[in-house]
Amino acid sequence: MNWKKILAVIRREYVERVRTRLFWVATLLIPIFFLVFLVVQILAYEKAGGERRLAVVDTTGKFYAPLEHEIAAQEQERKAKRPKERGPHWVLEQKTPSGDLETAKEALRKDVFAKRLDAYLVVTPALLEKDQIQYYSTTVSEWVVLGQLERTLTRIRLREKIAARGLPPDLGNDLEKRIDLKSFKVTASGTAEEKGAGVIAAIVFFFVMYSTFLVYGAQVMRGVIEEKSTRIVEVVIASVRPTELMLGKMIGIGLVGLTQYATWSLVAMNLSLPVVVQSLAASEVGAPRIPLSTLAYFVLFFILWYFLYAGVYTAVAAPFNTDQEAQLLAMIPVFLIVSCVAVYPAVLNNPNGAVSVAVSLFPFTAPLSMFLRTAISEVSAWQVGLSVLILIATTVGIAWFAGRIYRVGILMYGKKPTISEILRWVRYKPGKVVQPAATHVA
Repeated sequence: MNWKKILAVIRREYVERVRTRLFWVATLLIPIFFLVFLVVQILAYEKAGGERRLAVVDTTGKFYAPLEHEIAAQEQERKAKRPKERGPHWVLEQKTPSGDLETAKEALRKDVFAKRLDAYLVVTPALLEKDQIQYYSTTVSEWVVLGQLERTLTRIRLREKIAARGLPPDLGNDLEKRIDLKSFKVTASGTAEEKGAGVIAAIVFFFVMYSTFLVYGAQVMRGVIEEKSTRIVEVVIASVRPTELMLGKMIGIGLVGLTQYATWSLVAMNLSLPVVVQSLAASEVGAPRIPLSTLAYFVLFFILWYFLYAGVYTAVAAPFNTDQEAQLLAMIPVFLIVSCVAVYPAVLNNPNGAVSVAVSLFPFTAPLSMFLRTAISEVSAWQVGLSVLILIATTVGIAWFAGRIYRVGILMYGKKPTISEILRWVRYKPGKVVQPAATHVA
């Protein structure tokens, strides 16, 4: 191979894409859009607070007063701990049915539709016997609000049962206390407390890698098809061997992707750093500690993935002239990448189980799965080494296979080739005449 020519192709692929105005507009706008999305999420969460007018129909005569006291105490505690947080503010209103319960419920239903109430509760002895309370509202999708209300009602019911059995009233407070399970990750150098934020950071890295896999793979495929459809490749191939062109194109597009990814990271960090620091200062979780080994594995498996799937997408794109023609075969690498997300819960919950080990050794799911395993667990060195070796061997095999298809396919136009014809190109040797259904234009 002539590396000077490969470097020339790399430089051409990189410069042509990076110097366009559209590239930098998209590169700079995406982190800004992401930051706007975060701000909208925060504002929407704060907007989800506010006043909730709740009517309570309590035929037992024992539930309304404790509920009013408990909600007031919770709001006071929340304001003391998190004064800037706007949680739901319940405005309770006791309703005593003057006649039939169903008539009272019908009147409350009209109040809800007239916007005089947001919701109403129905508490009866028959419902409490089954540990049930009925909640009526125009929406039942406010999971945070409903969860808070359900926990409050459960706490009141628990205390009522304790009092009914003649036990000390403060027993309820002791029974409500949960065990604080401290988890520690055992490592080769000792033990370290495993913070939830560290696991969240690993999951974020996982999905960042997943999303960039889909984007960069499609860029490689479109780059091959674009040159072929515009007939530029016919001029380039006169001075560069097809394999050198393919390798230069793969590396060049990969560097473009890494440039874009690095720019996104820097811009996002500078735009969101004050917000992140302020949020972590008010949080009990604290800043996640990301080990250098996690970052190293991220870079390693990202690079291994890119060359593996770049070869797959090149082999998919070379025989075809348009995106539409290649779409069916392009679903194969997409399916393999998406399958990593399908097994993600299994890897997360049991990183050293049989399923996790299998998908972290299977080359097409290994980059994502093995990275996640190394980020959340201690993985045997031989498993990491074996996974890397399998990935490298598979990448070499795919590159060879893609090169055989690429050297013939980039000069084929006309009728869309069949799978059998594409496989015949792999066995083609220079000097022989290729007889595909497509037309050879050189």
